[in-house]
Amino acid sequence: MEVISFEYLRKILNEEKNSSNLTKIPSNFYELVEEYIKGKMKLAKEKKDEIEIRNIRRIVENIFSIRERKILNFAVMNARVGVKVSNLTKEEEEFFNKVVALIKDRRKMIVEKMDEIIEGKKDLEKMIVFRQDFPSFVGVDGKVYGPFKKGDIARLPKENMSLLVEKGVAEEFYVEK
Repeated sequence: MEVISFEYLRKILNEEKNSSNLTKIPSNFYELVEEYIKGKMKLAKEKKDEIEIRNIRRIVENIFSIRERKILNFAVMNARVGVKVSNLTKEEEEFFNKVVALIKDRRKMIVEKMDEIIEGKKDLEKMIVFRQDFPSFVGVDGKVYGPFKKGDIARLPKENMSLLVEKGVAEEFYVEK
């Protein structure tokens, strides 16, 4: 593990700027930076020391901002298609998980609202077509469904259809009743 230093922070900043992925940093990076700044402040005696501390803060803020933007982008991709992300600190992982949960909840709410509008305006029924073979399972209504082959069409309880679509096992479509 690298010791936190001004040079190390500049190296991390440059790596973050030049990579679309998150740079590998210690999982307790922000705690280490906090200790580093506290130590620098105890030793600060001259004006140049204060300038260095402000520069350290600016670099860390830039690192934070770049990583935050990347984490938000990865959270959107994760909520849509399950993209995994690596090299998160402890705090960033907590932030990432909360953002993904919010995006998924919002997405589900909007999609359900559209489904209600579509199903309410016309006499349509939602069905799914399987994108792959899938074993039999017990639905939320307690009935056994399946097994299914790729291309099979099914009418299932709404919750089961939504889960299968979310997992990429099936696609939804509408038919007139």
